[in-house]
Amino acid sequence: MQEQEPAGRIKQVVKLTVFSIAMFAPIALLSAVVDTPLFGFSLFESAFVNGMLNYQLSALLVAGLALLLTFVFAQNVRLRYLNMNRTGAMRPFFANSAGGRWESDGWFLGLIMVAIVGLVTLFQFLPGGFTFTWIHVLLVIPFAAMNAFTEEAIFRLPYVTMGANETNSCVYGLVMGSLVFGVVHYWGAAPNGLLGAIMSTILGFVLSKSILETRGFFWAFTIHFMLDLPILLFILNQAP
Repeated sequence: MQEQEPAGRIKQVVKLTVFSIAMFAPIALLSAVVDTPLFGFSLFESAFVNGMLNYQLSALLVAGLALLLTFVFAQNVRLRYLNMNRTGAMRPFFANSAGGRWESDGWFLGLIMVAIVGLVTLFQFLPGGFTFTWIHVLLVIPFAAMNAFTEEAIFRLPYVTMGANETNSCVYGLVMGSLVFGVVHYWGAAPNGLLGAIMSTILGFVLSKSILETRGFFWAFTIHFMLDLPILLFILNQAP
């Protein structure tokens, strides 16, 4: 048995490395469809809003590729974490000395993060001013839902799933689900730059942790959706 343990660890490392490399494909495709979306719908007067629509629709297809890769590589877990379970202990403890619970403290944590990210995004776009229109305000909701699902399906769920599939540790899922997300958001829309990368890395850690501790997708998607609401509200209603 002792001779097999090193071989098993090597196999584990190789598989996680190959998977990490394979995940560059959907990440690169996601970056590509920002400038060259797969669709060309022109449903709105604003070319920017049409571009956002076409990007979000294209990104959903890229998310499908990420989920397919996860399903193929994670033979044991598959897509088991892609569910709406929202209960679980929050560790290390949060909110009280006895330890927090995701089903109650998750809302509190999410609202704090929304306030911080919303303020940072507001100050990023405030110098250019805003022109709010009803159609653009209403589009925030479906766009936020699509974006939250896409980014969680590409940047979070695959790494957490593979970490759980291949190891008894949460390290791979937490590290990859945080750092990759942070690095990519250095060049993102908002918040971006060094501050945006740091904030996204912290967010990635919290959301990866939520999937691990609840064995579900609910909080990762819901908190991400909540964060995208103010971000997209300011992005879609920038003054021309």
